[in-house]
Amino acid sequence: MSERYFFGLDGGGTQSRLAVCDSTGTILKEVYGGTTNLYTGKSEQVALNLKALFSQVEQYFPFAGGCIGSAGLGREREKVLFRDMLSTLLPTVPVYLCSDGEILLVGGLAGLEGYALISGTGSLALSRSSDGSLKRAGGYGYLLGDEGSAYWIAHQALMRSLRSLENRDLNTRMLPSLLEGCSLSKAEDLIAYVHHQATKADIAKLAPLVTVFAKEGDLLANDILQCAAKELVSLVVSVQNPAIRAKELVLAGGVLEKDPLVRPLFEEALKKALPELQIIKARGSALQGACLLARTSV
Repeated sequence: MSERYFFGLDGGGTQSRLAVCDSTGTILKEVYGGTTNLYTGKSEQVALNLKALFSQVEQYFPFAGGCIGSAGLGREREKVLFRDMLSTLLPTVPVYLCSDGEILLVGGLAGLEGYALISGTGSLALSRSSDGSLKRAGGYGYLLGDEGSAYWIAHQALMRSLRSLENRDLNTRMLPSLLEGCSLSKAEDLIAYVHHQATKADIAKLAPLVTVFAKEGDLLANDILQCAAKELVSLVVSVQNPAIRAKELVLAGGVLEKDPLVRPLFEEALKKALPELQIIKARGSALQGACLLARTSV
């Protein structure tokens, strides 16, 4: 019997990674290409990037199955667009389409069930049972949510520092540094900057300043980080599923991986809310998760 090959694809916002594995999960080849994220690239360009990726692994055709994980791909509208592209590229290959959160969960846990929490520029919690049932909380974007994320922390700092200036919030010394971080000189300049000039990334990059001031005892900065931790715990609580036997949680994203204050605040609050849930170090990557789903879900 000839060898069966599978592919997993991690579709990033600026770069995509595709891996080919055999039926045991051993990765045989890994290639890189342009974005396959429909939110950061036009569908025509995404189709071209997919074609370029698969042209690098043609020696493994025909695939027995595959998995593509990318932001937004858990929703049916995006799945329809991808299926249309794949009908030409890989017409006979069954492909499991899912969000980037699902492949991160499966890769990080090295298994098909458990919990994941992502807090970087945005935030999202996800749970998955062994039969593939998913629960999701957050991930609505910075205009509707992203609580506990870098953007949320920085936006809270800007908004509440202005309130503090008017004696409507806790005392803080953050405002001059926040203005400097935005290359502004006056508080009133924030109005035009935030509404018309700043990108999501411009605001999110201010989040580390909040931690700097929290370390120095700033009342408002500490309150914002405590609120961020509580919001992240709330996301995890909302995706609990009694059918999931593996009480393990994998964490990802810069806020949870790099911020020295949010992580311990989050862990303390999580122990009180869900004492049975264990935080684990990621056992594998999102790309490995895509390969596992390719082998088990099609």
